[in-house]
Amino acid sequence: MELDLCIKGRRSVRSYLDRPVPKEVIDGLLDAAVWAPSGMNEQPWRFTVIQDREVIESLSRKTRELVMKSMPFLEESEEASKSERDMIFYGAPLLIFISVKKSPNPLWRVVNFLDCGLAAQNMFLFAFQEGLGSCFIGFADHLNHVPESLAQIGIPEDHELMAPLIFGYPKEVPEAMPREAKVLRRI
Repeated sequence: MELDLCIKGRRSVRSYLDRPVPKEVIDGLLDAAVWAPSGMNEQPWRFTVIQDREVIESLSRKTRELVMKSMPFLEESEEASKSERDMIFYGAPLLIFISVKKSPNPLWRVVNFLDCGLAAQNMFLFAFQEGLGSCFIGFADHLNHVPESLAQIGIPEDHELMAPLIFGYPKEVPEAMPREAKVLRRI
């Protein structure tokens, strides 16, 4: 598939079919991730692959609970949050959490975050090529405040979640929104 098509065709998908992602495709996602650039070639990322439906639902409930406690919501969002629908991971059959070892240096944390974002984008492009939808789930960052939840899925206490990602076969794909390069200045 042409790179341009992948870049412009990829969307953040929030509706998935109940269809598992094959192991070979998951291995391809991970391989794409590790070819991303990283600061000083540190390759700080560690991957946690989650396909167990009960674990996904448990993480979704915990995340929703943490989000509701920490963020103000509009009335209609509060109503939606009470539904049984998976408002966090959108019924995706595959979660891949990218974590890194915690750094005492806040500047290095930013580098690690950017590195994980680069790895995530490689995964998103590979996913699109393979017919998968994907989405970065920022709300799942709240799980960093509950280390025991992360420990239950194998993320050690000395690590932090940087990029919570979902993947699956899309039920529906949103239309592309207009894009524009907002150049401040050309020198």
